[in-house]
Amino acid sequence: MSVKVVVDSSIDLPEKLIEELDIRVVPLTVTFGDDHYLDKVEMTPEEFHERMAKEKELPKTAQPAPGKFLEVFEELSQKGHQVLCLCLSSGLSGTYNSARLAKSMTDADVEVVDTLSGSAGLGILSYLSAQWANLGESLQEITQDIQSYAENLTVYALLDTLENAVKGGRISHLKGAIASLLNIKIIAEVRNGKVYVLEKVRGAQRAYERLAQLVEEKTKGVQVPLVGIAHVANEKGAKLLKNVVQKVQKEAKYLECAMGATIGTYAGPGGIVLAF
Repeated sequence: MSVKVVVDSSIDLPEKLIEELDIRVVPLTVTFGDDHYLDKVEMTPEEFHERMAKEKELPKTAQPAPGKFLEVFEELSQKGHQVLCLCLSSGLSGTYNSARLAKSMTDADVEVVDTLSGSAGLGILSYLSAQWANLGESLQEITQDIQSYAENLTVYALLDTLENAVKGGRISHLKGAIASLLNIKIIAEVRNGKVYVLEKVRGAQRAYERLAQLVEEKTKGVQVPLVGIAHVANEKGAKLLKNVVQKVQKEAKYLECAMGATIGTYAGPGGIVLAF
């Protein structure tokens, strides 16, 4: 019995790889005012970036209902598959709880994992899980291996502007304007499934170089197999960051793509997520 990987749409992984690895994506809902869209189904990441930049208020995202996960679980089970469901951190969304509830409603052979991650981090975990499934590993083996990998996964976020923090009321317009004037970039880290501000750096290039230093400090010279990079309408910045990180992680496979709505709402315009 083969294993199929199911994820929520907070995953940031090149669409081509998602299709090649036959990863099933259950979409969250994105809301702009009275307009509702299924993330990455009715609104692409690029369309989301464009709409978000125009709006005065932040979009809202909502987790999939348990029934949406249940439909996918039962469909795959009926086709003779076991299911590994990887979810956005429970510290950031109720998606994990929805998937757990769906599991309790079916006899399908399903494992649900709280990845304590999202975006490019969830992309790496999904990519590895699907690769291992294709190699014939059992559901139990993949679940154990991916939980271990997730515990050692590092995810950084670089906020290029504080525009969304101002829109969301997390900081004042004055502080946002000062940060913009001083060209301040925020480096945040995901720890235990929650996001914490790590450092403030002046200038994008300095921020990229600091992230590369952090990668070197974390990995202690060990080469990692995968590095994920996702961006909010900032392909140029993502490439510049990749060029700097490649100096310390030369052997890794780099997974690069546009960032979806779930994490993109927090990262804001120009934001970049780096995972390894």
